[in-house]
Amino acid sequence: MAAKASRGVKIFAYILIYSSLFQMVATLSAGYGHFAYLHQEYAGPMLMVRYIVSWVTKTLGLVAGIGVLNLKEWARRLALFNSVVAIATVHLKHAAHAYALHLQHMERTFGLDVTNLLWPSLILQRLIDIIFGLALIYFFTRPSVKRQF
Repeated sequence: MAAKASRGVKIFAYILIYSSLFQMVATLSAGYGHFAYLHQEYAGPMLMVRYIVSWVTKTLGLVAGIGVLNLKEWARRLALFNSVVAIATVHLKHAAHAYALHLQHMERTFGLDVTNLLWPSLILQRLIDIIFGLALIYFFTRPSVKRQF
């Protein structure tokens, strides 16, 4: 009889899959030019490195999610690794400069005064990533969860 994934394993797997796909579609639809615009703090070749790393982490998240859904031990470890990397580099993923550009766009497009939301939105987004990463690490290192793989 094949092992069956618990509800928690399925929930984390689907979050990994859907969030990775969403980020991939958003990055593809906006294109490299928009990515370069948002990440102006990187010069020359470092911008391309940052872009490639971004795609690698999205792809690893998708692969880990699919593998976790199929109860593959390597995928559980990949999800853990990806979470540690995401937590360690959260300040690079959510750069203040990119948020400032988003807020300027909202002001021009919708006529909203949102300049005072830079730091609250930046902190909230970083906290979401950190809390999700820590929750994933906690969940997938529990003995009862590890036995499913």
